[in-house]
Amino acid sequence: MYGELHWRTFAGIAILLALGVLLPLVLPEYFLYLGNTLMMYAILALGLDLLLGWSGQFAFAHIAFFGIGIYTSALLQIRLGVPFIVGVPIAAMFAGVVGLLIAIPATRLRTVYLALATYAFAECAQWVFRTWDSVTKGSDGLRISPPDIFGYVVGTDRRAFPVMAIILALVLLSLLYLTRSRLGRDLCAIRDSEHVASASGVDVKRTKMVAFVLSAVFAGLAGGTFTLFQSFINPDSVGLAQLILVLTMVVVGGSGSIAGVLVGVLLIGLLPEILRAAPRGLLVWQEFAYGLILVLATMFMPRGLWGVAKTFFARTPKSAPTAAKARQPTS
Repeated sequence: MYGELHWRTFAGIAILLALGVLLPLVLPEYFLYLGNTLMMYAILALGLDLLLGWSGQFAFAHIAFFGIGIYTSALLQIRLGVPFIVGVPIAAMFAGVVGLLIAIPATRLRTVYLALATYAFAECAQWVFRTWDSVTKGSDGLRISPPDIFGYVVGTDRRAFPVMAIILALVLLSLLYLTRSRLGRDLCAIRDSEHVASASGVDVKRTKMVAFVLSAVFAGLAGGTFTLFQSFINPDSVGLAQLILVLTMVVVGGSGSIAGVLVGVLLIGLLPEILRAAPRGLLVWQEFAYGLILVLATMFMPRGLWGVAKTFFARTPKSAPTAAKARQPTS
C-alpha cells in the first residue's frame, strides 16, 4: 500500500495515454463525449474519495467546489481572456482557498453535523450560481468558446479526448504518490480512529484540513475540465443530482481505493446509457435508481465492488491447496 509505485502502475498510465491518442482515431464522436464525461467524473470522484474514503470525513461540499471550478475557469476565459492552460489551475487553486475557509470551521464537526454543514454550503453555492445574474447569468447559463491550448483549439470531443486523458493521468499519478506518502498514512489513521491517530503523533485537525483543501482542488480541477468539452454551463450541472451521482460512484466502486472509484465511475457513469436503451418509461426513474443503488451498496457492500472482488480473489488461492491436500491418499 505504501512505498514506491510498481512498474505495472506506470504501464497502466502509459496505456491510458495511448488510448487517449488512439481512440479518437476510431471511435464515433458520441462515444468520445461519453469518454470525456467519464474522465471528468473520475477526477471529481477521486477528489471526493480523498475526503470520504481516505480521511473518513462525510462532507457534501464537493459539488460546490466543482461549480466554483466551472464558473471560475469559464469567467476567466470570457471576461479576461485567460487561456485554458492558465485558467484551470487558477480555478483549482481558488476552489482550494474556498475549501480552506470552509475547512476551518467544518473540521471541528463530525458525522451528521459535518454532512449537514457542508450540504448547507453546497446549497448556498447553488443559490449564488443561480441568482448572481450579473456574473453567472443565472439559469440562462454561460456560453464559452472552444479553449485554445498553445494553438491546439479544442472545438470537438475528438480533440478534447487526448487532453482529458493527459489530465486524468496526472491526477492518478499525483494521488498514487500522495496516498503512499506520510500524509496518506496519516489520513488512514484518522479514518480508522482519530484518538489513536492523535496518540500516535498525528496532527488530526491539520491533516483533516489538508485533506479538505486537496479534495476541493481536485473538484475545482474537474470543474475546469468540464469547460474543455462543454460549450454551455448552467447551475443544473452542480445540483444535488450530481452530488448523489458522484457519491454513488465512490460508494459502489469502493471508497478508499483508487481502482475501486474508477470501477464505480465506469459502472454508474454508463448507467444512464443503459436506462436510455431500456423502455422509455424507465428513464424517469434514473435518480431513483441512483439512490436505490447507493442504499443497497451501503447495506450489503460497505467496501464496494472492489472490496468484494479483493476478498473473493484473496480467498480463492488459499482454498485450492487445502482441497488438493484433502484429495491425497492417506497411508
